[in-house]
Amino acid sequence: MWSYVYDNYYEKYDWFHIGGDDLYLIVENLRLYLESEEIQLASNGGQYLPNGSEETQTPLFLGRRFAEGGSMDRIFISGGSGYTMNKATLKTLVVDGLPKCRPHMHTFSEDVMVANCLRQRNILPYDTKDEAGGERYMPFAPGHHLNYHPPANPKDDWYSNYSINCKWGIDHCAAKSVAFHYIKGDLMRRMYAILYHYC
Repeated sequence: MWSYVYDNYYEKYDWFHIGGDDLYLIVENLRLYLESEEIQLASNGGQYLPNGSEETQTPLFLGRRFAEGGSMDRIFISGGSGYTMNKATLKTLVVDGLPKCRPHMHTFSEDVMVANCLRQRNILPYDTKDEAGGERYMPFAPGHHLNYHPPANPKDDWYSNYSINCKWGIDHCAAKSVAFHYIKGDLMRRMYAILYHYC
């Protein structure tokens, strides 16, 4: 799939986002985030804001970070709320990564495989929390994030065990959240109505 995107769309777009059919993407928040000074600086190596004359780009791999099994050496981006990559990351993944990263492997956990492949090329998932520490990419529906609190021993629940320096409850979601996962039918319509003032 990423090879197809690279072959057909690489020259047409600056950013690429993947997500499933149960993802609610708030496109204007994604656009604001990608156009923010933080991301513009990061994509330019953190040195200065790009002015259009740059010939190289720092690879960025954005989304909800998880530490697989609680290991900070195995951080991946959850595919549930989707993930976003710039051109430099897409090119590295397709041209250098996929041909060497188990090219014939069939797996349901493509998010973990992509992260492993990029990690071997020194591209690590970028921390996408906002300035208040709220997450921008949500692996569950809004109600889950509002009501979830980790158990006394965080290792007793995979979600708290995999999460990295999270706030819980009302502070969990960023004010300008980008995406939510497990949004189907009625909930999708309700979220749209609330966000865009149709109710």
